[in-house]
Amino acid sequence: MSQTVLVFFIGFVAIVSAHPPFGRRPPPCGLPPFIDKLPADAQKKLQEIWNNYKQGEKCYNEHGLTRELLESLPKDVRRAIFRHPPLPPPLMKEPKDVQDQFRAIFEDRSIPFEEKPKKMHELAQQVLKGDALKKFNEFHNKMEQHKKNMEELAQKLSPEAKQAYDKLSDLRKQKHQIMQSLSESARDELWDMWQARRDSFPRPR
Repeated sequence: MSQTVLVFFIGFVAIVSAHPPFGRRPPPCGLPPFIDKLPADAQKKLQEIWNNYKQGEKCYNEHGLTRELLESLPKDVRRAIFRHPPLPPPLMKEPKDVQDQFRAIFEDRSIPFEEKPKKMHELAQQVLKGDALKKFNEFHNKMEQHKKNMEELAQKLSPEAKQAYDKLSDLRKQKHQIMQSLSESARDELWDMWQARRDSFPRPR
C-alpha cells in the first residue's frame, strides 16, 4: 500500500500525497471526531459552535472558535484528546471494545508501519457486521482508488519532482517510525514542547 493509504488509516489525518508538503490542510468542516473525549460542558459549547453550520459552506469562523475552545482546556485534557490518533470514520460509532481492537493495531510496535492497514482490514472482516462492515469496505475501496490515482499522478512528475516526492514520502514514514519507537514519557515530553511552541508563537492582534 502507498503512503496515502497508510497515513489515512493511521490517524485519519490529511492524506499526505493529496496536498503539498509545504503546509497542512485545514481539518474538515463539522464536529470533530474527538467530541466524545471532551468534558460535558466543552461538548455542549462545541455543538453550539457547529449548530448552524451547513454542509458545503466555508467554516473558517467555526474552526477558529473550535481552536479557541480547545486551547482553553487543561493541558491533561488536550493531551488525552490528541495523544492517540482518531479512528477512520466508519469505526467512530462502533462500541468501545471494537474500537480498542483497532487502536491496538495502531499502538502495536511489533507490526511494521506498512502492514497496519492490512491488519486493520483483516480485523474489520472479523469483527464488523452488516452496515458497519459495508461502510468500512467502501472506505477502504475509496482509499485504494485514491492510492491508484495518486500513483498515476506521481508517475507523471518530472524526474526532479518525482525524486523530491519519494524523499518526502520516506521522511513521513521515518517520522512515524521514530514516534512509534519512543517511550510514552518521551512522547509526552515532545507533546509538551510542541504545545508550548504553538501557544507561545506570536500572533497578530
